[in-house]
Amino acid sequence: MPVVSGRLSLPYATAIALLIEALLLAALVIGLSDAKKTTPPRPQPVMLSFPVIQAAPPKPVPTPPRKPPVKPVPHPRPAPVHHTVHHPSPPVHKTEVAEPVPEPLAMAPAEPDTVSAPPQPAPVQHTEKPSPPNVDPNIQARFEDQVRSAVQSAMRYPYAARMAHISGRTQVSFEYTDGQVSAVKIAVSSGYGMLDSAALQAVSAAAYPPPPKTMAGKSMPFKVWVRFYLTGPSAN
Repeated sequence: MPVVSGRLSLPYATAIALLIEALLLAALVIGLSDAKKTTPPRPQPVMLSFPVIQAAPPKPVPTPPRKPPVKPVPHPRPAPVHHTVHHPSPPVHKTEVAEPVPEPLAMAPAEPDTVSAPPQPAPVQHTEKPSPPNVDPNIQARFEDQVRSAVQSAMRYPYAARMAHISGRTQVSFEYTDGQVSAVKIAVSSGYGMLDSAALQAVSAAAYPPPPKTMAGKSMPFKVWVRFYLTGPSAN
């Protein structure tokens, strides 16, 4: 090789570079062609064998047993009916003997029935009650108002009825005699048992005023309305 100043000449170096490049390209082309030729092997088919299952033979259908033929039932023949002929017997003539007729007995004369007259009732004596003394209507009305006020003042509103907002009125009848009451009972119910019971207790526990002098010792009937209202009850 020609050497110039210890280095390769330019044409020579260029030729070597081109040769190396050609070798690299050839190696690349050869490698690509070999890669295309090498194809993966195809998978071999796998043969599967299944056991043949033989179907069971069908079971024989049992034949139903034959029923014996039904013999016709012979119908019994009706027995012959024998008709008996009754011959009438000859009539027998009886000789009737007349019985002696008894003589009628003499009847005693009937005694006349004695009818007792009913006792006469004793005469009723009418005792006239003494007429009550004249009572001033104003005094009587004022006294009745006092009795009603006493009943209403003694009324105690049931707590359960107040909480349930139950209201109404009950009329109570009773007899008043000198500040005492008797025969206390419900005349008109309110429809609520607790209100009726409270009305009876009010009549029994009320502090009644003494009667006027003209009404002392007399029993006077009263009917008083006991009112149960949440806004100020009053009795009339």
